[in-house]
Amino acid sequence: MTPEALAALVALATEPLGLEARELHARLARAGVTDPMLALQALRSAGLVREQQRRWVPTPPGHEALREAARLLEQSQDPSPSSPGMDECPSIPWLTQVQTHWVEAVSINYAVDADRLARLLPAPLVPEIHRGTAWVQVLMSSLRDMRPQGVSPLLGVCFYQASYRAAVRYRNAQGDWRRGGYFVRSETNDPVMRHVGNALDEFRFHAFGEANMVMAREGDLLTVAVDPEAAFPGGKLVAMFDTKPRTQPPLGSVWTGLHDLHEPLVECYDALGVSGDFVYVLTIDREPWNARFCTPVELYCEYFEEGPLAPGARLDSVLHLTECAYRWRPLRRERHAPSTGPVER
Repeated sequence: MTPEALAALVALATEPLGLEARELHARLARAGVTDPMLALQALRSAGLVREQQRRWVPTPPGHEALREAARLLEQSQDPSPSSPGMDECPSIPWLTQVQTHWVEAVSINYAVDADRLARLLPAPLVPEIHRGTAWVQVLMSSLRDMRPQGVSPLLGVCFYQASYRAAVRYRNAQGDWRRGGYFVRSETNDPVMRHVGNALDEFRFHAFGEANMVMAREGDLLTVAVDPEAAFPGGKLVAMFDTKPRTQPPLGSVWTGLHDLHEPLVECYDALGVSGDFVYVLTIDREPWNARFCTPVELYCEYFEEGPLAPGARLDSVLHLTECAYRWRPLRRERHAPSTGPVER
């Protein structure tokens, strides 16, 4: 079906009583269709529309063609389409298909040595290389009303979470590359969320620790702190950020602007985990990040200054993120191919 014919079919489907030819032509002309008559003739020849009482209406095959076009359009815009052979495998569907809101969050972006990061990744995951380096983001967030979909927000859980998300890739059994995030470390201040996360397949990419955490705001200044329990050392984080929005990255950043880092560090919807021959994919459907650069006034992050990615880890930039709703899809998995080296983008 041509774009012009699809436009005509959409116009007719939105009118329960159909449209006269002149009304349809006027609408299509306003939409930029150069030959409305040709579009209508194409639909008629294909049996997708018919004329009744001087009005054109879609036929049952026309409605079905429109639904198929909508399905294909939705599929083309899916940031995480299923690969051939990928199957759903949620452990507890009613529990793990959750929804929540970020009240606010910061993304602290570190450029790291690819070889050091590779040692922390399970095969077949490999670092994804952008601008000559690997990347790990510390996502510190305040989450509100996390709950199974359909449950009242009054029954939701509010908590803090700090996740260290590495940009990674893997090749599946069909030989296609798929990108996502792998959490090399995570903490929460909620012991229930920690135990649930460590028990479910949906979080096999996490090894949740527990920590005292805080996010406190005074005007434009946002203070964050993470003090992990003794059994999960190495994740102390103390920082203060000036959240007045900036459109330009700081001096020394490898990115030229927000648009530049959007795909590498923002457009990441899949959290990945590995078990045996399978890579597990937990996809988050979320609103767009309303991200702006912000300025670190003070920052100490033990993991990068003294942990497994030191020395060589370099703070590149910090993003401040405001309100954002998201929900999880059912967990999926697919077989992977043998691992390879880091992947340059």
